[in-house]
Amino acid sequence: MKEKFISNIKLLRKEFNLSQPQLAKETGLANSEISYWETGERTPNAKVVIILSRYFQVTTDYLLKVNDDSTPIYRVDDYNIDMSVFYKRLKELRIKENLSQGKLAKNAGLTQPAINHWEQGKYTPNANAIITLANYFGVTTDYLLGESD
Repeated sequence: MKEKFISNIKLLRKEFNLSQPQLAKETGLANSEISYWETGERTPNAKVVIILSRYFQVTTDYLLKVNDDSTPIYRVDDYNIDMSVFYKRLKELRIKENLSQGKLAKNAGLTQPAINHWEQGKYTPNANAIITLANYFGVTTDYLLGESD
């Protein structure tokens, strides 16, 4: 995921003719974080993935390079992120598959405490975890993040 996200965020930023500081100002994100993502030093969390996908008007699947769909679907100025849909959908998918948090963690290569914290809304997963969970359950990252039905 990291290399795909790095190349994609740089490509989109250049297509929009934006410097890192300009993108930071436009989205309310920190310039240093954008630099870290583009150099691969850090991985963005789910909220950032949603903010950037809305800003660039692409799906989270496209931004994370899960698929090549770049259909514009979001308003540029809508950055009010409600992660409660993710927390709810994760738990619903887990229960639908009749999995304990521990079994899901083992099967998906994650940790049980992380899954517990995500379902309780205590923490926000990073982009790698979002992709792992979406792939595991056979859903899109957009669905898992509440960006589509």
